[in-house]
Amino acid sequence: MLQYLRKVRASFNGGLVINPGPVSTHEIKIEFSISKGISSSPNSAEIKLYNLAETTRNGMGKEFDAITLEAGYMPPGETGNVGIIFKGAVRDVEHKREGTNIVTTIGCGDGDAAFRRATISKSYPAGTPVKDVIDDIAKQMEAKGLSRGEFKYPEALEGKTFKRPYAACGSCVRELDTIGRGNGFYWSSQNETLELVPSDGFVGTVALITPETGMIGTPAITDNGVRVSALLNPEIRPNRRVQIKSQTLEMNAADGMYRVSECTYSGDNYTGEFKIDITGEAIKGGRVDEGIKR
Repeated sequence: MLQYLRKVRASFNGGLVINPGPVSTHEIKIEFSISKGISSSPNSAEIKLYNLAETTRNGMGKEFDAITLEAGYMPPGETGNVGIIFKGAVRDVEHKREGTNIVTTIGCGDGDAAFRRATISKSYPAGTPVKDVIDDIAKQMEAKGLSRGEFKYPEALEGKTFKRPYAACGSCVRELDTIGRGNGFYWSSQNETLELVPSDGFVGTVALITPETGMIGTPAITDNGVRVSALLNPEIRPNRRVQIKSQTLEMNAADGMYRVSECTYSGDNYTGEFKIDITGEAIKGGRVDEGIKR
């Protein structure tokens, strides 16, 4: 795929779409910085929209309070790789004049309603499968807008039950954190979809990162993985794998394969950077390498 002609599209509830269709010379400038990870901390985004109409600005955070941001490259005659890089709720909105521009800055959170409002109050007898409790928690979060995505349970959780009666009470976030710590899995919201993976697992496909496919600079090797930057690719997300091949460094993972534990998308559809910064953990023999113990 040719990596030129940037496309950034913002869609809001209520049918508002900014920069619809293919690449246009008259697109509104959209600038973004999005941070994502595999932990249960909510993913967040700061999105700046330039020179919106006054009526549109007035609706931000009111009638337009949910956003989906898509980005990627859209060369002529190709489908490109434009995909969702963030989906979530509008938290706060600020309008500010910068020179000749009026800039609308939107702070956003991924799965905010479920993180803040989803609760559970249920008691379970001894012998209840742990997965049954997780499913009940997921249903409460789904009721608050967090769709259920891929659940890849640790092998040790298959057939595991609570040896004593168990009471799930209060915040669903706290309950999932507690069960996750005790059973070796991560859970997170990715584009308002609840995902669960083992501490040594992953989901989805593999994205190849090389100088030919958009690697920026040289990877930095860490104790248990790698940090690397690349041209923006929406297929690269937390819980997925990347395969990194460098001409100057030997990778510290089998076949250069890593699970993405954190990533940051940044840039705009005009000039300057348009990239993803990735922190990856080495996967060896199907397990995430935990690195040097300190």
